Amino acid sequence: MIDINALPEPKVLQELCYETILANKIAKAKELVPDWQPLESDEFKMILEDAAYQELNLRAELNKITLAYFVATATGADLDNHAADDGIERLQGSKPYALYEFSLSAAFGFDVVIPKNIVLQDSMGEYQGVLLDDVTIISGETKANGTVELQVYTASSKVKTEQLTTTLPYVVEPKALEEFTNGADAEDDKSLLYRLLISKADKSTAGSEETYESFTLKADSRIEDVKILRGENGVVNVYYYSSIEDALITTRITDALNDTKVRPISDDVVVAPATQVSYSVTAQVKILPNLDTATVYANAVAAFNAGLESLKQIGTDITLSEINEFLKVDGVKEVVISSPAANIHIDDNKIGINDAAANTITFTVL
Repeated sequence: MIDINALPEPKVLQELCYETILANKIAKAKELVPDWQPLESDEFKMILEDAAYQELNLRAELNKITLAYFVATATGADLDNHAADDGIERLQGSKPYALYEFSLSAAFGFDVVIPKNIVLQDSMGEYQGVLLDDVTIISGETKANGTVELQVYTASSKVKTEQLTTTLPYVVEPKALEEFTNGADAEDDKSLLYRLLISKADKSTAGSEETYESFTLKADSRIEDVKILRGENGVVNVYYYSSIEDALITTRITDALNDTKVRPISDDVVVAPATQVSYSVTAQVKILPNLDTATVYANAVAAFNAGLESLKQIGTDITLSEINEFLKVDGVKEVVISSPAANIHIDDNKIGINDAAANTITFTVL
């Protein structure tokens, strides 16, 4: 797959430099009126300055329009349209769910089954929830729990859908036991662009790694990374990582990859979450004197956190040289790493997860 970060800036983009634009306009004016002097008090000079600002803004707008025509630099709705050319749509996100208690006013002498797909709503009638599986209240009991899915694509919600809209032959009172969580917001540009680039492999009928990766990422928008490992006898191991991990993700991936249009007959697909390897970092940054120590330290910590986030990929080692690089920002003379004592090797079916609360990054001024 093409590394879009390595692509050069398109030459078609206009230079955005007010001083250069103004200098060109002044030079052109002097060609037309050789005796004219561009004094600050000159009204014609002020007109040229205004024209230079207008041209600068126009160039910026033209650059913005131009960038929208390139897949690598398009954003928002422009990127959506590029993706549509390849039959790719931005993932809406995932619907959050919550544990609900369903209770009867009195016990019955037989099991009471509350069927899945019954609809609940909030007190204002704005939001709906759907029961994902049948809930059975055992004979002689009055309560049982079930999972309700909020019918909104969002990461979480405090909405309570505790009013039944589906008619049942008995009176049931739903009660939310927790907030709706484990959902996901709409897919961001970075993720959509990545899926668009690897989607070219969707046309493959040979079960390539990129094909499996593309369809896996489409299965659930909460998936953050995927690793495909081919085993023996046609076994394809699909490892995924999501900071929100539940059985529903595994089910969605399995269903997506076992579609006859995706999986070759000879492949046996096995889906599992990547094993998480927790680690923390203890280090000291030595800051050069006569600098704004607080700013340098803050920049180092910010670069460190961003750098570790970039290493959060299945099968990616955590190396001391990278940790050193992340912390050695402008103003830092030296980085002394106490922990880890050596590089952390991450197997292909595992992922390194930094325990941010256990990190200790201190500083000293030389």
